[in-house]
Amino acid sequence: MIRKFTNSDLDAILRIEQEAFPKSPYNGFIFLYYAEAYPDNFLVYVCDDTGTGLSEIAGYIIFYPQGHIVSIAVHPAYRRRGIGTELVAGVLKITEGIASVEVRASNEVAKTFYKRLGFSLRTIIPRYYGDEDALVLVRTGTDMDAK
Repeated sequence: MIRKFTNSDLDAILRIEQEAFPKSPYNGFIFLYYAEAYPDNFLVYVCDDTGTGLSEIAGYIIFYPQGHIVSIAVHPAYRRRGIGTELVAGVLKITEGIASVEVRASNEVAKTFYKRLGFSLRTIIPRYYGDEDALVLVRTGTDMDAK
């Protein structure tokens, strides 16, 4: 289930962030800023365990109203289950299929993921990550539908 972020999600989001981006994770202040500034654009994916009644945050996405994806991450235990695809699809539904994102030039997994969702290379930003270039990937409303 996808829903809006609440402050009680912060600890789980920070754990996911640390797992996904160990070299440069966002801190709690950054997440709280986005939650305050863009409350409709900070979504979390919740996995419910029907056997125990417990739920766990499996991933999140933050995006600007015009569709620029600021950050997306899925906990390693939940990867390859379509959660990232569902989160991006949620953004595309809100933005009428328009989105953009920066990814590290070396991140083959991310490049393949976004290409499968209809994103294409727009430009390269040299040394965006300090030691590495960023690829700016875009998806327009005329691109193929998100899967």
